[in-house]
Amino acid sequence: MADAQPSRLDDEDPLRDQLLDAAARVFARQGYAGTKIQDIVREAGLSTGAVYGRFKSKNDLLREAVVRRTTNVARLGAEGVERVADLITRLAGLHGAPLSDVEAVRLEAFVAARREPEVAAAIADAQRRWRKAVQPLVDAAIDDGTVAAGVDPEAVLYFLRTVHLGLLLQRGAGSKAPDARAWDDLITRIVASFGSGEPRSDA
Repeated sequence: MADAQPSRLDDEDPLRDQLLDAAARVFARQGYAGTKIQDIVREAGLSTGAVYGRFKSKNDLLREAVVRRTTNVARLGAEGVERVADLITRLAGLHGAPLSDVEAVRLEAFVAARREPEVAAAIADAQRRWRKAVQPLVDAAIDDGTVAAGVDPEAVLYFLRTVHLGLLLQRGAGSKAPDARAWDDLITRIVASFGSGEPRSDA
């Protein structure tokens, strides 16, 4: 097994990334409660010293895995999505595929957050990063009438996160999804209800 001293800059420490990737795979496969540090060490092909030289605990590993991967997911707010309505449609879409490691880790983090304050703090941090990433979409939605003046944009975004998390839970549990066309029609109606249909006038 390989080992190395931690780099002074995390971005220049490939072993740190290797450990985070391994942790995400193990958390996704075994769940947070069922994961031990030694499981992550084996998955990464490193020594125990490689972990404790970079992370204080299993909580610390999960915390950074959540923040880093949610920051990557936040790019949904910038890549190929130009409106809040599009973001809602994308994140509220039905999927038949099994949960990815990133999605499974997100669910594990929410469950662990009930008892682990550090993990709850990681989720809050990740959500702040996501909120910052979608701010341009919120501004555009207010300007183009997608979100009406009387509708709280923060409530819309909370709704979006709640629907997305709920869909992950349903997929993770293997629940049968409704008819895709009926679901898409419902989401379209909900999105339309947020807006005024008229662009804001600066006059």
